[in-house]
Amino acid sequence: MGKFKKTLFSILGFVLILSSFTFATGSKAASASEKNVINSIQEYQDLLLATLKISNPQDEEQLENVVDQFNFKNAFNDKALTKYYVDSNSKTILPKVNNAKNELDIEKYIQSNVDIGQFTTHKLNENISVTFTNTPVYFIESTTEEETPQTSSDVEIAAAKYKNTKTYTHSYTAKNFLNMKLFTVKAKGYFQYNGSDVKPKLNDAWYTKGFLSIWQVSNWQKSTYKKGSNYAEVYGRGNFHFGLEINGYGLVVQDQYIKVYLTGNKKGTVNKKTSVK
Repeated sequence: MGKFKKTLFSILGFVLILSSFTFATGSKAASASEKNVINSIQEYQDLLLATLKISNPQDEEQLENVVDQFNFKNAFNDKALTKYYVDSNSKTILPKVNNAKNELDIEKYIQSNVDIGQFTTHKLNENISVTFTNTPVYFIESTTEEETPQTSSDVEIAAAKYKNTKTYTHSYTAKNFLNMKLFTVKAKGYFQYNGSDVKPKLNDAWYTKGFLSIWQVSNWQKSTYKKGSNYAEVYGRGNFHFGLEINGYGLVVQDQYIKVYLTGNKKGTVNKKTSVK
């Protein structure tokens, strides 16, 4: 009888564990199926923007966390995504720039599309802005600043009455509605100025890739540029070749030139820019 009880308890224990596992698995499946399904570009943009405004992320890491949580609760309809690319016959990630002959100033490009109602830019705070396009791709510009540490050359700088600006890191990221980061480019640096001249100082410039099926970067350069006494740059730039396949629909951008940079003048004013061609 003792052996029978032990065997019975063992069987009951196994059934209980199996039932618990089945319930847990079923709960996970149910949670996945309970995601809010988004069927249009406008709906996705409106919901994401509302979430970002409420959360008010102060840096890129906080923003990424907010976006991840948003996409955990919401899902863009795969069929709607494929339908967009098929109907629009779009083969580029950044609209209407693949045939550009000249370097395209991103700020002017975005503003011109904002003016005609194609794009919308939303400044969440002093550090972060989000630009929604009329495609399932959106862009995040982020800027952080920090005090510039003193160096051994600061004595010479002081003698020439130069001052250091703060050190800025400017980043530009492209993401899509599947929560896939396509790429990020960054530049970090500062400027020395004295009211009659400006000197660029580069800390670093780099890029990171996202979840792409094709990825190649050529001619990546990080350097400084100076023109006259009132204009200087620190920059990172290169030719990006990347491709993404969505539900069997090939979406490829070939040899896209991307440049992220900071500019400074003799008065110590610093601007953050990105260009594409």
